[in-house]
Amino acid sequence: MSRNRVTISDIAKLAGTSTATVSYCINGQFNRMSDKTRKKIERAIVTTGYVPNAQSRMLSSKETHTGVIAVLILDNTNAWSGQLINGIEEVAAQHKYQTVLCNTNFQSDIESMYTEKMLSLGVDGFIVQPTSQFMKVRKRIEAAGKKVVFYDTDLYDFNTSWIKTNLYEGVYSAVSHCMEAGYTSFVVLNDDGRNTEPFAANHRTRAERMQGFINAVSAHNFEYTSIAVTHTSPSEELLTKQLQHAITPSEKTLIFTPHQWMLGRTFKALEPLHHLIPEKIGLLGINNQEWSSLTKPSISTILEPVRQEGVEACQMLFNLMENDGATPMQKVLPCTTCWQESTL
Repeated sequence: MSRNRVTISDIAKLAGTSTATVSYCINGQFNRMSDKTRKKIERAIVTTGYVPNAQSRMLSSKETHTGVIAVLILDNTNAWSGQLINGIEEVAAQHKYQTVLCNTNFQSDIESMYTEKMLSLGVDGFIVQPTSQFMKVRKRIEAAGKKVVFYDTDLYDFNTSWIKTNLYEGVYSAVSHCMEAGYTSFVVLNDDGRNTEPFAANHRTRAERMQGFINAVSAHNFEYTSIAVTHTSPSEELLTKQLQHAITPSEKTLIFTPHQWMLGRTFKALEPLHHLIPEKIGLLGINNQEWSSLTKPSISTILEPVRQEGVEACQMLFNLMENDGATPMQKVLPCTTCWQESTL
C-alpha cells in the first residue's frame, strides 16, 4: 500500500471498523468507541503512515463536532504572545475547537495572505491582532460569512467586536505614583517605529504608552529626556553613557522603558548605577513579570492582563458564532502595576 495513497477507508478496512469511527478517533472523540477499537485504529495509522487531510477535517467539522479558529498575531516571538495564546486555547479547548496560529510580522500583505488561506481551509472564525488594514480584513472575513474578533488594538469601531488593555491609564497612573514617591526628573527609552517598515501597524500601542507617560509628566509640570532605541541599538556600553548623561544628580530620576523587549537591556546598562536604585534612580517597565521579580534589585512593571485578554477575545468569538444576531462587543481591560525594589 503506497503511503501517499492511504485513505481513511484504508485505515477503516485495516482496523476492521467504519470510516466514521476512524474519523471520530482522528478527531479525539474516543467516547464513541472502545479502547480496543481505538488501539486498532491507532496501530493502522502508524503502520501505514497515514496523515489526515487537514482541509477535509476542517470542512467536515460540523459532522465531527470539532472546529478550528485562526489566530492572526503580529509577532509570536515573545512571552506576551505566549500568554495570549494560552488564554485563547483554554477557551477553545472547552468548546472542542483547535487553533491555528499565523504570524503576520506586522505586514498587511502577509495578513491578507493568511486570511485567504484560512478562509480556503474552512476555519470557523478569526481572532486577529490587526495591522493598519483592519477594515479590509474585517470586510473580507465577514463577506465570507465568518466571525472575527480583534484584540490589542485601538479600534473604536462599534460595528466590530474588539478587546484591548488600557495602556494609557496604566502608564499614566504608574508614572503619577512615582511622582508622589518623589521622582522629579524623567527619562524615557522610546522606539517610535519610524525606522521600521511596519510603522503604521506597530505604532498603535507605542503611541498609547508614550501618550500616557507624556501626559502624566506634563500634568505635573515636569519635563523629560528621550533616548532613541531600537531592537539593536544603542549598544549596552553606549546606553550606559547616555543614561549617565541624562540622569540629574541633584534630583530623583525615573527611567521608563515602554517596550517589553527593552527592559532587560536597560537593567544591564544601569548596572554601574545599581547602588543608586531606588533612592536616586527608579526603573519602571512593562510586563516581563516572568523574570522582573527575580533580579536584584527587582523591577517595577506595569502589567497587562494578557492571558485574560486572550480568554475574553475567544469568548467573544464563540458568542458571535453560536448566537445568530449577536451584537458586536467591545471591552477595555485595566492594567495593574507590580511595585518592586526599583522604585520607592
